[in-house]
Amino acid sequence: MTSLYPREDGCPLPEWQTLPLDMRANLAQQTPYRLQTIMYACDVGTVPPGAFAADVAAADRRLQALLDATPAARQYFGIWTFAKVAHEPDPMRAAEAEYYLCDALIEYGNQHHGWVWDPSFAVLDHTLHGRYERPNTLQ
Repeated sequence: MTSLYPREDGCPLPEWQTLPLDMRANLAQQTPYRLQTIMYACDVGTVPPGAFAADVAAADRRLQALLDATPAARQYFGIWTFAKVAHEPDPMRAAEAEYYLCDALIEYGNQHHGWVWDPSFAVLDHTLHGRYERPNTLQ
């Protein structure tokens, strides 16, 4: 799926299928870390599965509210949802969903709210920021 929105850097997001297979496989091994990093605004450690599932469901409700209130946001998010990342059993499909959703979150948040983690960007629950931060073990 082509990203149909203008990106801040002016460069189109490369299509998932054009990325080298080893890069896609590497991204698939990391899923859902990138999405969790955005959702929790930190270097994420262990997120309890039940808590993540609840946070994903709530995020999809907020995303749907944005799409209902601002139909133009669909050009950013298209078919991608938090659940398509978190609940997709195929790791490669989950990684593809994460690739597009994370880019859309960052681009939409930065372009329409000044920063992806700005509290006015209601798709993200700002009370979750830092909740599952990886402990610093280098002390």
